[in-house]
Amino acid sequence: MQGEDDTGLSGTQDGELGSAQATAADYPANDILAVIVDRAPQLSRSHRRIAEAILGYPRLFVEKPVEELVPWLGVSAPTITRFARLLGCEGLRDLKLKVMGSMRIGLPYLEPPTPPATLAEVSERVVMRAQDAILRAQQTIDLGALQRAIDMIGRSQMIYAFGSGGVSSWLVEEAHNRLFRLGLRVSTSSDHQMQMMLAATVGRDDVILCSSLSGTNPELIRTVKIAASYGAGTIALTVPRSPLAAAVDVALTPDVADVLDVRGPTPMRYGFLAVLDMLAYGAAVSARPAALEKLRRIKQQFTTYRDADTTKSLSD
Repeated sequence: MQGEDDTGLSGTQDGELGSAQATAADYPANDILAVIVDRAPQLSRSHRRIAEAILGYPRLFVEKPVEELVPWLGVSAPTITRFARLLGCEGLRDLKLKVMGSMRIGLPYLEPPTPPATLAEVSERVVMRAQDAILRAQQTIDLGALQRAIDMIGRSQMIYAFGSGGVSSWLVEEAHNRLFRLGLRVSTSSDHQMQMMLAATVGRDDVILCSSLSGTNPELIRTVKIAASYGAGTIALTVPRSPLAAAVDVALTPDVADVLDVRGPTPMRYGFLAVLDMLAYGAAVSARPAALEKLRRIKQQFTTYRDADTTKSLSD
């Protein structure tokens, strides 16, 4: 291409590219897309054009042969090769392989679905996805497993609710919120080291109730195995066919698929919360009248000291 700037970094000559090249150790967890984003402001005009094409259309970049890339990008083949080597790749083929590796995880972030056009559409998507997740949870939960979990909870001397991460950490806090008011003793932790230590102190009448949206958390799996070795019962709220589901006595596994819209919150949490509410409601029904007396006491103190309106929710 006539007059194009084939230098790698602004103000850098071709002969100096060796000093600017990245090595394999420079990649953050082999994330070449992060390398491209980081270097983009310092790239020459031609190399920036290649970088923008990779970040904007990674699938097309990978699929096109070099003879189609040249007119598509508006740069020469040697310029593409120099760009690849500037990033520490052996050539175009190596660059494409690294881009493909990043696409395996990053494609929904690079080519997300069409966003909602209005705030009304935002609210509609959130509500529809939540409704679908709750309905899927109700349709796919194993009622036999749910009943066994309710029975274990009702017989327990102590319940340890364990989870970590953005969703499961507050799900186990919600488990505490729902179960303590039934007269059940509950302790929560989102710290893996503390979870392991607590698991080592359990008795045979204790229960571990854990939550994981991935079902592959190795520390949580280790914790439930430790607790089981001391005779505690183990329950997991997790995804079907996961290592965590296989590691516990009772697996509550709503089959709620995530949506590939990375801009929005995962609707899976609505499905998991619905199952947790099923568990708590079932435990309350099974525990009556003892549970009703605990609930009455809470309401009595709440109306005495906070709000005399007895129609409001039970201090949730």
